[in-house]
Amino acid sequence: MEKDFLKLPLSTQMAIASFVIGSLLLVLHFVFKDSDMIIPIGIYYVLIAFLVNGLMLLKLIIDWIIEPLNRSKIERQALILFANVPISFVYFLIVIYTL
Repeated sequence: MEKDFLKLPLSTQMAIASFVIGSLLLVLHFVFKDSDMIIPIGIYYVLIAFLVNGLMLLKLIIDWIIEPLNRSKIERQALILFANVPISFVYFLIVIYTL
């Protein structure tokens, strides 16, 4: 399975990793409700993930312009990357309502 993951495009790997880390932080928030460390870690994670995924999106936009023959593949990768936005928003709402 690890080899299959490594065969995916970097943007897809980043999207999956961001989803897994965000989900893990959400679970940790519920497991360690009394801990004051999870929320700041989550905030820093969201900021870093936003920056890194934003840079990947910029790369995909440049690739979309430069490589017109691969546009459908690049668009699919961008959509996979964008899928994390509503997921992270839902996670944010869950955390806010449980505080």
